[in-house]
Amino acid sequence: MKSASKTVITAALPYANGPIHIGHLLEYIQADIYARFLKMLGKDVLYICASDMHGTPIEVNAKKAGIEPEKFVEKYWKEHQQDLASFLISMDNFYKTHSKENKELSEHFFSTLKKKGLIYIKNMDVIYCKNCDRSLPDRYVRGTCPLCGIADQYGDVCEGCGSVLKGTDLLNPKCSICSSTPTIKSSPHYFFKLSAFSSKLKRWINSKSADLQSEVKNWLKEWLDKGLEDWCISRDAPYFGFEIPGSKKECDEVKYFYVWLDAPIGYISSTKNYCDKKSDKKKSCRWEDYWKKGSTHHFIGKDISYFHFLFWPAMLMAMDIPLPKLTVHGFIIVNGQKMSKSRGTFFTAKEFHKLYGAEALRFYYASHLQRKVVDVDLNFDEFAAVVNNVLVGKLGNLCYRSLTFAEKNYDGLPAAVENKALTKKVLSLSEKIKKNYLAQDYHTAIKNILLITDLGNAYFQKAEPWKSKDEEKTKKAVSWCLNLVRNLAILMTPVLPEFSQKVFNAMGEKDLLFNDIHFKWKGKVKNVPLLVHKVEIVRKETFPLRLMVGKILEVKDHPNADSLYLLKVDLGKLGQKQVVAGLKKHFRQEDLQGRKAVFVANMKPAKLRGEMSEAMVLAADDGVHVGLLEVQKLSPGDEVHFEGTENMHAEITFEDFMKINMTVQAGLVFYAGKKLLSSVEEVRVHGVNDNAKVR
Repeated sequence: MKSASKTVITAALPYANGPIHIGHLLEYIQADIYARFLKMLGKDVLYICASDMHGTPIEVNAKKAGIEPEKFVEKYWKEHQQDLASFLISMDNFYKTHSKENKELSEHFFSTLKKKGLIYIKNMDVIYCKNCDRSLPDRYVRGTCPLCGIADQYGDVCEGCGSVLKGTDLLNPKCSICSSTPTIKSSPHYFFKLSAFSSKLKRWINSKSADLQSEVKNWLKEWLDKGLEDWCISRDAPYFGFEIPGSKKECDEVKYFYVWLDAPIGYISSTKNYCDKKSDKKKSCRWEDYWKKGSTHHFIGKDISYFHFLFWPAMLMAMDIPLPKLTVHGFIIVNGQKMSKSRGTFFTAKEFHKLYGAEALRFYYASHLQRKVVDVDLNFDEFAAVVNNVLVGKLGNLCYRSLTFAEKNYDGLPAAVENKALTKKVLSLSEKIKKNYLAQDYHTAIKNILLITDLGNAYFQKAEPWKSKDEEKTKKAVSWCLNLVRNLAILMTPVLPEFSQKVFNAMGEKDLLFNDIHFKWKGKVKNVPLLVHKVEIVRKETFPLRLMVGKILEVKDHPNADSLYLLKVDLGKLGQKQVVAGLKKHFRQEDLQGRKAVFVANMKPAKLRGEMSEAMVLAADDGVHVGLLEVQKLSPGDEVHFEGTENMHAEITFEDFMKINMTVQAGLVFYAGKKLLSSVEEVRVHGVNDNAKVR
């Protein structure tokens, strides 16, 4: 029986610009465990999410891929659902922000806020790239943070000191698309009066109802003490998003809603989509029943705290919608360091699932998660130990051997033997575990579940049912063990739903809730499957070169060598580099000017005939003809890699480079049978014969 109170649980919307990875999964698993547990208590809970489909990155990358943004995001929307489902993340609705519901609600928010005098237009300085002929959103400008001095920071948030910035604040700014130095121009934009909500936000964060984590409270106090600026909620074309009604008339040019305006509204529009699908003549389901009359709980990463604790609550206050509770988690690090493709520690959901399955990761994450803003280290040695020794060796072993012993030896089991002291201890620990789950302290919940597991293992060993000659006594002892196993499966359901279902099926049970924990089960055990699997760590293969697309901006003769050119090359995020290239016998200057090619970006800088070379251009040579490695859709700074490998970033010497054997077959580049490519295209070579060497 569901309770009358309604709860919406959300996780941050994954951006429809790439696949889900193991960093994303931390949050979706964290929220999934909480939603599953509340449902086990009989609560009316919706776990809601959507793909975040708007913004400049999607517009730019769809253009690179040569498809319309609408088709580009649909591909990832489908992939996101498949990835989440593969990790047993059970969302009630996974929708999209590029939808009629989200458009209607975004326009409703905008018009309501405007009528209340909370939105106005003013001219502002925007960063404009002449080379790209476009205004640049803050995320597409990189430069030095003016506050901490760390270079190569985005224009919206400094990853070094955590300060919220504007692109115009950065020192030595560069366009992230083409690496040109942008200019400043004035443009009219819509602003939301965030500053008007400072007092209300301060009262909220200090209230008991907000229930903020201490780390978050400190951040908010610091941000609010600095003072809030009004928030620009519009963007210039070109932009993939919703056009702001009336903007052409009011601004003399079309403006679009900033993605951070319509993305959080996507939580509500996904709820509305769910309710619209569920409503019929017999039963009404309205999003307002959840958002205005119920409660909401957001799970987010610490990197998007500013938006969720300031902009979003202020908008909700203005719309007279109750404020959510929020849980903030840290990042996933791997083997003590930031996830890295070059170190082979970056895994998409698909890659990780193929290697280790879903429940191993769910158990590992749960065993580390508390309601604290701390990073979780996916240390693979520890991961293997936790899964193999704890999940399989303790929990899995007790459940499997108890079930298989009963299946093999008995056609049916009676009620359990009375064991008041142990039973009382298990039921007491179960109540503690309930409190742990409700407090989102999964780490302690798992510890307490393992205490029950230890009690069960000790009891089973002491009972020695395989030796006993008193069959009736033995049956009752085994029955008590099976009741314990059944209760463990109930307690583990939020974390290991597949494992628990296997136990329930073997015991003839289904759809068990928390209140079903007891020691009254009796019956027959049959068809016991393997419950959990050990893992064997697979190390990802790395390739010693950092292969990167560069655009040749300038070609000059080398002053001290007749056969060499000096190239000025744009390597995107690495900036402009000088490259000494032995291409003069094969290419005219005009053949190279403006051309894209593949470069070794981690080559150790060296002076060649008096000129510094900071990278190396790759070319295929069959002894007669020479051809550059070519790409069409990629931009400067994009990396290419051989299938199944990750590029290394550590410097490599020319001597070590010469040991690498890359060749051409049918116009494609291969290394150890692996093809050179990117996520959007293969790297090609024209005009050379098969078996040409790539140097």
